Amino acid sequence: MLDSLRRIDDRWAKFEGWLTVLVLILMVFVAGFAAGVRNLTRFDVGWANALLNDMDWADSLLRKGTMWLAFLGASLATYHRKHINIDMLLRIAPTRLKYIMLSVGTVIASILTVGLVICFSAAVYLNLTERPVEYELLGTDGRSMHICDATPQQLHDVQDLSRPTIFCMSRWVLSWVAVPAETPGAAFQLIVPLMLVVVALRMFGQAMGYGGVLLGGPEALAKAEEEEKRLLLAQQAVPEALRSSIEDVRNL
Repeated sequence: MLDSLRRIDDRWAKFEGWLTVLVLILMVFVAGFAAGVRNLTRFDVGWANALLNDMDWADSLLRKGTMWLAFLGASLATYHRKHINIDMLLRIAPTRLKYIMLSVGTVIASILTVGLVICFSAAVYLNLTERPVEYELLGTDGRSMHICDATPQQLHDVQDLSRPTIFCMSRWVLSWVAVPAETPGAAFQLIVPLMLVVVALRMFGQAMGYGGVLLGGPEALAKAEEEEKRLLLAQQAVPEALRSSIEDVRNL
């Protein structure tokens, strides 16, 4: 069972890695394009001024992208066991006691993360259900409705109002899982509870792994120690390789 869960976690971590790269590339492209357009406005380029006014969403996208990178990075750090860890006692503790401490500590961390999931979910849900004026209009019955729920005729009757097609499609998909989304900015915040759920599950799975090592006896403990040493040496080899590459470039 643990092997199956580990394979699922490995595939999900790869997806997180690719998603992180895509978000970073999108942020760099948007920031670079916005900076280029802003520089053109200094030369009184007419279309640049108009385009810059239409790109008022860029700053919001970059802020939300930074939030996505932060929580995706936190989840990947947990996967690679690079999250913040007070390991002073672990370095001097006997092997069996070390894994007991790891198991208990990881379970406690998982429970605390579940508490964060509950707190952040409530805050995000509150933001999801708030509807600003620019996303609202009156229906034929006099009741307010979301712009995505309006018919083409209703939108035609209101001047300077258009349907945000991409957001409306995303809102429709989220409605399948009973998640309300009144604004795109609030929808982007869903990454917070989602990644915290992933972190909590990963920590609980790691605690189960530590427990399995303890139940496996001396052989399992020795094997786990060897694997940890191998990973530590591999991590140390990467900076050494980078340092060697830098020295080679300097010597050219």
